[in-house]
Amino acid sequence: MPRMKISVIDIIPVRLPLREPFVIAYGVYPDVQSVLVRIRTDDGAEGWGEATPDPNVTGETWEGVTATLRHHLAPALLGHDARHRERALLALDARVEGAPAAKAALDIALHDLVARAAGIPLWQLLGGKARETLTISRVISMGEPEAMATAARRHIAAGFRTVKVKVGNPDNPLLDAKRVMAVREAVGPEIAIKVDVNQGWRTPGVAIGAIRAMADARPAYIEQPVVWWDMEGLAEVRRQTGAIVMIDEGCHGPRDMLRAVSLRAADLVNIKLMKCGGILQALKLNAIAEAAGISAQVGTMVESAVASAAGLHAAIAMANVRTVEMGGPLMLANDIGDTVNWYQQDTITVPERPGLGIEVDIARVRHFSDDWWEVGA
Repeated sequence: MPRMKISVIDIIPVRLPLREPFVIAYGVYPDVQSVLVRIRTDDGAEGWGEATPDPNVTGETWEGVTATLRHHLAPALLGHDARHRERALLALDARVEGAPAAKAALDIALHDLVARAAGIPLWQLLGGKARETLTISRVISMGEPEAMATAARRHIAAGFRTVKVKVGNPDNPLLDAKRVMAVREAVGPEIAIKVDVNQGWRTPGVAIGAIRAMADARPAYIEQPVVWWDMEGLAEVRRQTGAIVMIDEGCHGPRDMLRAVSLRAADLVNIKLMKCGGILQALKLNAIAEAAGISAQVGTMVESAVASAAGLHAAIAMANVRTVEMGGPLMLANDIGDTVNWYQQDTITVPERPGLGIEVDIARVRHFSDDWWEVGA
């Protein structure tokens, strides 16, 4: 493969409508605010990436990611050989500390570009498929117990065998227990229920009481019950309750994963490309988890077809990944790619097409974009 000099990077902030508002412990989201990037080389190759920031998780805003990409990160990649992904991404770290979602967008675009140019699917570039298909659960937004039970019944009727329940009320954790118990009653004993707190219980004391109150619902796991920085508290919750605990917002990259291992703070880890900075960092994080016997899930910030496809390629290439939560294509009313076609009820098949395996609909991108910049043009 000849040298692939990066010559132009497009930066495109978009707002994509959801089918219904997404409600979690710390916010209500009526739409998805993402920043798409397209990296182009002087020989005509291109690759697409996406940043979907969340101030509560990645520490970035939509406007901030756009500015960071335009003025700092994209210019740092111009002239680099796209084939040397690790070297290119090190240049980003030298320019800006943090900014994981912004870096993830460029990381994804580089991987898409190189795999497309080689004529191979991204999962092949990452080492091949560890399994043939992936399994996904449907997420239930936080609401009244009866409404959540109704949503759970609807998802099970549609063919899903697992649901993820959003909770996280620190002032009324017994209401969270009622939410989970209502869903259990609605779906019966055989359906798996995942409980995602999104840091909502805040402290170990509240979390321990809430977990004990919902024990009869037999949650498959409890995800991030305490604030992200309290890893010692997470370990205490795990010891005191005996619950299977997943770390999410508390693990942003390989260093956090090492600390979680040393503290015995988690049984599972939720890997998100937006949170750790892209595919290369996700592979490193997963290697540490796997060595410690901690299984992984690949999760989402609710992303469009672009980042969702990237997460699915990464997930299917890593044997340590047991499940995925890439539900963005199912939750969006309009998307800019066809990743939703990979989903058959709760089973996802990642295609053989080159790169991310999607065709970005430029007309839809323009329709949903707030602006469009070309860095290096």
